[in-house]
Amino acid sequence: MTGALDNAVPKLHPASREILPDDPLEMQAFEVPGDPQLMLRLLVEEYARMGWGVDAIMQLARDPNYQAFYQLRQAHGDGELRRRVSEILSRCGVLRVKATETQPLSERLVQIELPT
Repeated sequence: MTGALDNAVPKLHPASREILPDDPLEMQAFEVPGDPQLMLRLLVEEYARMGWGVDAIMQLARDPNYQAFYQLRQAHGDGELRRRVSEILSRCGVLRVKATETQPLSERLVQIELPT
């Protein structure tokens, strides 16, 4: 059984890797080829599943730490990006969950009379 296994890269946990002097040890963002509209749709749908609406998603677009949304805002402008985000949300919706707590049931036992 040779072939693909001969070229396999050994699996190393990042914590066990050697630290190199030129390794910045921080996340780096860079542009990759692809469809920006598809990326926008997938990002918006992901945040919508977490309950984020238009305003919350647009806040991400103003934060340079969120490079994908930030670059899309730079490319389209605030108004156009908001329109596109709203359009995507109108198709997929926003997951909203409401949790309520009730009072615990009484610990008192109630005798139930059964007909004989």
